[in-house]
Amino acid sequence: MYDLIIKNGKIVSGRGNPWFYCDIAISEGKIVGIGHFDNAQANKTIDAKKMVVSPGFIDGHSHSDLSLLIQPRAEAKVMQGVTTEIIGLDGLSLSPVSENNSSIWRKFIAGVCGNPDIPWNWKSFADQMDALDAVKPSLNVSSYAGLGAIRFHVMGMTDRGATQSEIETMRDIAIIMMEEGARGISSGLIYPPNEYQTTDEIARIAERVPPYGGAYNIHLRSEGDRLFPAMDEAIEIGRRSGIPVIITHFKIMGEKNWGEAERALEKVDEARRQGIEVSIEQYPYTAGSTFLKAIVPPWYHAGGPDALIRTLCENRNAVKKDIYERNDWENFVLATGWDNIRISSVESDANQKFVGKSITEISRLRGTDDPADSALDIIVEEQGAVSMVLFFMDERDVMTIMSHPAVNYITDGILGGSQPHPRVYGSFPRILGRYVREKGILRLEDAIRKMTSLPAEKLQLKSKGVIAEGYDADLVIFDPDTVIDTATYENPRQYPLGIFWVVVNGEVVVEEGKHTGAAPGKTIRTH
Repeated sequence: MYDLIIKNGKIVSGRGNPWFYCDIAISEGKIVGIGHFDNAQANKTIDAKKMVVSPGFIDGHSHSDLSLLIQPRAEAKVMQGVTTEIIGLDGLSLSPVSENNSSIWRKFIAGVCGNPDIPWNWKSFADQMDALDAVKPSLNVSSYAGLGAIRFHVMGMTDRGATQSEIETMRDIAIIMMEEGARGISSGLIYPPNEYQTTDEIARIAERVPPYGGAYNIHLRSEGDRLFPAMDEAIEIGRRSGIPVIITHFKIMGEKNWGEAERALEKVDEARRQGIEVSIEQYPYTAGSTFLKAIVPPWYHAGGPDALIRTLCENRNAVKKDIYERNDWENFVLATGWDNIRISSVESDANQKFVGKSITEISRLRGTDDPADSALDIIVEEQGAVSMVLFFMDERDVMTIMSHPAVNYITDGILGGSQPHPRVYGSFPRILGRYVREKGILRLEDAIRKMTSLPAEKLQLKSKGVIAEGYDADLVIFDPDTVIDTATYENPRQYPLGIFWVVVNGEVVVEEGKHTGAAPGKTIRTH
């Protein structure tokens, strides 16, 4: 007697090998048999005829850190086939925090992680993971240790190099977080205070992580005009520390840089030829998303969120001058223009009418002569808790990157407001529908590998990502002829089509396209 048998499916194992027909038997959360079980009995049987059965998708870059605590069913992810997601990205993990600094850090990350009305009852990484287990999520969760959070915990928002003593303290905290189960370390080098770290400081912290099996996930200092020096920095950190480097949401930003994808990928390949373990992650869209306050140069963030708001009120002209004239930072405005920056979430009722509109449109509606004033006013009014969607990529570059053997796919999902980026709801089915079936950019087996076993290998998720005996029973059953994303920039909160069953740790979480309410997920810790 098995708990579950999946029959007649076209098995795509996750390893990249050709599909084959077989049945899968599951007991106690594990795959216990792959073969033909015509006469076997099970508590539940799923007929997967004419459908593909694949390992559950692994979202290697997510910003669900806080949303999981209030929405543990994780419908946006589970309904697209995600069975494991990784949080703590871009240096913005929820820990470590203390009673003295948690309110400031909470306010700072609100534009990416949201600011739900829940108590922060954790201080350490282990406490945070315990809090996630307590809400009983529907999928599995693992987390990086954010270097931004660690630096803030030690140095606040100070814009200076760290002392030897401060570096030692940060290294010690990183080690403790790894011992408590962190997947690795992450950086967001366009976000203060991570942005204030030098290459040397990061490398010296990173060199302590490899013995714990950790990777270094990096949001580069630039993905546009200064992409190649930024890549050199990431590669140098890998060379010096020996840590596996994952360059996240790899892209070519800004129209004048379009067409550079092949040259950028050659830099990845050259690093690998030199023996430096560098790989990449990607979401399948031509727009990105982050805090709106990222349009403000980094030197204005050094005093923390409240000081930034005061600066935007009292020193507005200097801020605007730097936005329009300086390109020695990741200047989204110069790269994209106000027409291509849309508000995606706000906290206040008063500004809800601007969600989904570009800064240019908002400026016209507010009667503001300079769009910069409209954008900065909204940051002030929302106390920084506002996010944006930016249109700055070319699909030809997206497809070139998509085909690289070292890339795995992610959502980079920021789940906030009425119009989040559609990648939150649609990334994985978009790959399967638009780029596998419609455009033929990838074989189905290769796309599945990049969603399953490849991220599992990078992150050392040892029992995930493959359909094989002894592996966790995290599975997705979908129709390859109909699977597609339906989320759009105008109406992003829509579930995909063609994904009928999702199994997490042996329990059915999605049945015939509907969430069952099951909560079999758990945190995955390295130790």
